[in-house]
Amino acid sequence: MRRGDVYDARLSPTEGSEQAGVRPVIIVSRDAINRYSSVIVIVPLTRAANIKRDYPSNVRLGEIEDGLAVDSVVLGGQVRAIAKSRLLRHRGHISTESMRQISKALRITLDL
Repeated sequence: MRRGDVYDARLSPTEGSEQAGVRPVIIVSRDAINRYSSVIVIVPLTRAANIKRDYPSNVRLGEIEDGLAVDSVVLGGQVRAIAKSRLLRHRGHISTESMRQISKALRITLDL
């Protein structure tokens, strides 16, 4: 597993407005962490149709992109750490350009 991989993940249990259930996520932690730690950092995705307002922390991805079934939005504002055991099915790997956009969104979210 490496940075930029797309997986389905079990995100529940959650609280409040956190993304819940089984949904696609993108691994954003560095590869050394992904290799040696039991916890990784991810950003969840949601269907683009569910997004009523774009934020600078969101990144739109097309359905053709890397194993996604529908047009999707990366929710950079919901970046979180999860146990590797929450990962289910590997869907693919996103493009270098999409990963660059996600990195930019995370810099905004985390004020880096």
